[in-house]
Amino acid sequence: MINSTHQTISDRRHDHGVHNRELILDARNIGVDFKVEGGIVHAVRDVSFQLHKGETIALVGESGSGKSVTARTLMKLLTKRATILPRSRITLSGKDVIGLSEKQMQKLRGNDLAMIFQEPMSSLNPVYTVGQQICEIIHLHNKVSRAEAMSRAEALLAEVQIPEPKARLNNYPHQLSGGQRQRVMIAMALANRPDVLIADEPTTALDVTVQAQILHLINDLKSKYGMAVILITHDLTVVRQFSDYVYVMQNGRVQEHNATEALFANPTHPYTKHLLASEPKGTALPLEEGMHDTVLEGRGVKVSFTLKRGGFFKPDFFELKAVDSLDIDLKRHETLGIVGESGSGKTTFGHALIRLINNQGGEILFDGERIDGKDRAAMRPLRSRMQIVFQDPFASLNPRMSIRQIIEEGLLVNGIGANGRERIDRVRQALKDAGMPDGILNRFPHEFSGGQRQRIAIARAIALEPEFILLDEPTSALDLSVQAQIIDLLRKLQDEKGLSYLFISHDLKVVRALCHRVMVMQHGKIVEQGPVADVLTDPKTEYTARLVRAAFQIAA
Repeated sequence: MINSTHQTISDRRHDHGVHNRELILDARNIGVDFKVEGGIVHAVRDVSFQLHKGETIALVGESGSGKSVTARTLMKLLTKRATILPRSRITLSGKDVIGLSEKQMQKLRGNDLAMIFQEPMSSLNPVYTVGQQICEIIHLHNKVSRAEAMSRAEALLAEVQIPEPKARLNNYPHQLSGGQRQRVMIAMALANRPDVLIADEPTTALDVTVQAQILHLINDLKSKYGMAVILITHDLTVVRQFSDYVYVMQNGRVQEHNATEALFANPTHPYTKHLLASEPKGTALPLEEGMHDTVLEGRGVKVSFTLKRGGFFKPDFFELKAVDSLDIDLKRHETLGIVGESGSGKTTFGHALIRLINNQGGEILFDGERIDGKDRAAMRPLRSRMQIVFQDPFASLNPRMSIRQIIEEGLLVNGIGANGRERIDRVRQALKDAGMPDGILNRFPHEFSGGQRQRIAIARAIALEPEFILLDEPTSALDLSVQAQIIDLLRKLQDEKGLSYLFISHDLKVVRALCHRVMVMQHGKIVEQGPVADVLTDPKTEYTARLVRAAFQIAA
């Protein structure tokens, strides 16, 4: 348990007076309360920080630490339930932000202070084109013609390195990739050359290589325009490379702050030490020498989709090969990682192997038995032996079912357990094995954190005592310390129950910690495979080398 007892720390930075940069933002004693059913939540308490021109500071902490609420307070974009406490002081270029009216704040936002949000799909309006949305920002603060605004929008898209910027102006957000949408968000934030840019988890939902590109882009634009940047993240690799000064937040307070290298070299607060120790570490438990028969095998597996391009009157249909004649061989007790960027085909391949989608060619064998021709009914007897844990525990657990119902459902469907008492015993044991108390049977998913929900999803899978589990990005939605706990749990369960895992991910740090072997996918093909240590330390292809650099160095 981390000791979170608050000790008073200095409002003043440790590097005060060391450099000659001009102070642009000074936040003192920020406090925010939220009214909720049953009382008040103290979301942020006495948070103070300073930001100078041309530098990047990082607000670091896990979910619920108050870092995003702090950022939204700077923009005064809090909900009606929120109250900014009277002691709070925010000064931006000499202006008292707290005292500004909503009309004055509208002039400030986007002009002096801009923000990039975590999820671009929820920030971009799906019914307007990219060009219309960027022009709206320009028109808010400038009296220019539509043609001039559109010309500026095109120049902004070119600046954030979107290919064919003129054509992209007429695209809608759904027609762009995740990385391109995030670049549009950056273009919108930079439209009026703000003095301060707040980047709230700008790369969380992106692949490692796209993440590297976005972070370098923000850094280059900061240098070009002399902006100051507030980077909100829980990724310590990002913090170390891109920030000048770090504020560590926990339970709504700043627990420690220091210049980046000083903080990493000599953390003083237990929570900071805990965060730094939470990066995925260790390696997979070695496989025992001797016999290891194959549990899952694929030979020349193909999956293709027919897609349409062109207009309504002149449709052009073409075949996309998502999985292009791939072979796979997973041994008992082994963890095999499949890595690659979004769109590489890794999830499609995994779902085809356990017959959640149909393959159009090749053979799939489970425990020596061909399953590629089996229909849904024929697959049912095998379902208890192969399970899946999905990426998002918020979406994969039915919100209307209790924890007991969620875990017991698979036992009922598969006829496991002689009676209700035996099934409840199995449910309780699965929860204990997944590191959860067994007294939560009548509670519902919304009452748990993301990490706890993922443990419940794992408990649901292991309750059926499977031999094989497909893990589809099971840690990507979780904080670092929770990731580390889930990795340790998966290692422990594999050792105790002899499980085989197929682990799909784009996070090579987690793959290094959990997998024995790794396959690297690109455009539906396997471009490289081998033992994890060999592939990650001495990649043979430029694509793998780029993934490794992006994961461990955030290098371009």
